[in-house]
Amino acid sequence: MPSLTKITATAFFATAVSLVALASAQGQEISGTTLVVYTPNEEGMLQSLIPVFEESTGVTVQLITAGTGELYSRIRSEAGNPQGDVMFGGGAAQAAVNAELWQEYVSPEDAGMVEAGKNTTGAFTPYQADGSNLLVNTEALAEAGIEITSYADLLQPELKGKIAYGDPTGSSSAFAQLTNMLKAVGGDYEAQAGWDYVTALVEQLDGISIGSSSQVAADVANGEYIVGLTYEPLSLNFVLSGSPVEIVYPAEGAAFLPATVQIIKGGPNQPAAEAFIDFVISEEGQTIIAEQTAGRPLREGIVKPGLPALADIPTVQEDGAYVAANREAIVEKYRAILEARS
Repeated sequence: MPSLTKITATAFFATAVSLVALASAQGQEISGTTLVVYTPNEEGMLQSLIPVFEESTGVTVQLITAGTGELYSRIRSEAGNPQGDVMFGGGAAQAAVNAELWQEYVSPEDAGMVEAGKNTTGAFTPYQADGSNLLVNTEALAEAGIEITSYADLLQPELKGKIAYGDPTGSSSAFAQLTNMLKAVGGDYEAQAGWDYVTALVEQLDGISIGSSSQVAADVANGEYIVGLTYEPLSLNFVLSGSPVEIVYPAEGAAFLPATVQIIKGGPNQPAAEAFIDFVISEEGQTIIAEQTAGRPLREGIVKPGLPALADIPTVQEDGAYVAANREAIVEKYRAILEARS
C-alpha cells in the first residue's frame, strides 16, 4: 500500500537548560512557586518538556490531565475563582471560540516562529502543528483483506463497527477530523457531499463513540478496531512504541492545524504561566518537541525527524476563521446526524 507512511523511531537525546526560561524565572522571581497546567497532551510530550522547565525555573508543575472538552468545561466553571494557570493543548479553533477564558499574552519568543506558529490573536500561542490522519492496525487490516488509503475507503462494508472515532462535540482532535473530512470530501464546510459522507461514516461507526483521543489510538493499537480517526503526534507515539500500526494520510487531504497553549485569565500564577509559554516556543522547547516528542514544531529552522515533510503529504487548508465562527453550528449538525440515527 504505497500511501501508507511507516514512521521509524529516531534517536532521542537530552537538551541543555533553557536560558530563556531561566532568565524569565530570575526576572519575575517565580522559583519556588507552583504552576497548575491543564492538558490533554500525551505522556511523552509532558515527560519531555515539564522536567526541563521545572529544572530551569525552579517552578513545580502540577498537571491536571483530561480530554480537551472536559478541561474547557472545568476552566469555564472555575472562571469566578480560577484554579489553573495554563491550558496546554487542544486546537486553535476551540481556543478561539473560548477566547474570553484567556489572559492576553504574546511571548517575546513569538518572533522566532514560522507564519503558522505566530500568535496573531494575542490570546493563544501555537506551539506545534497537529495533522489529522488515519491510524491503521496492520495485522487486523491484513486479516480483513482490504486496503485503506483514503476517507472513502472507510465506507467499505468490512469496516462497519471496526472504526474508532471520538466525540467531536467535546474532543478537539475529533472535531478537527470532522472539519477535515468536510473540507477534503466536500470542498467546504457546507457542501452536501461532505455532510453526506459524514452521515455515511456515522452509520459505519455503528453507534460507537470513544470518549478520548488517546483511547481511540490505544484501541486501534490493541486490535479492537481496524482503523481510527486521530492525529499525528498521538499516532506517532504508538508507531514508535512498536505497536502493529501505521499512519495513513487520507488521499483526499489532511489538514495540519496549530495546537495552542494559553494563560487562564485570572489564574493564580501568571508570571510562571508566561515563563512556561516562553519556554515551550523557545528554541530549546521547540527542539525538544522535534527530537523527543511526536509533535511537529513551528519554530523557524527546526525540522522534525522521522516524519514526511508536509510537501510530501496530500493536504487541505482549513479556513480557521470560518471554523471558529461556525463551530457550534457544525457540532449541532453532527448531533442531528447522531439523533437521526438513534
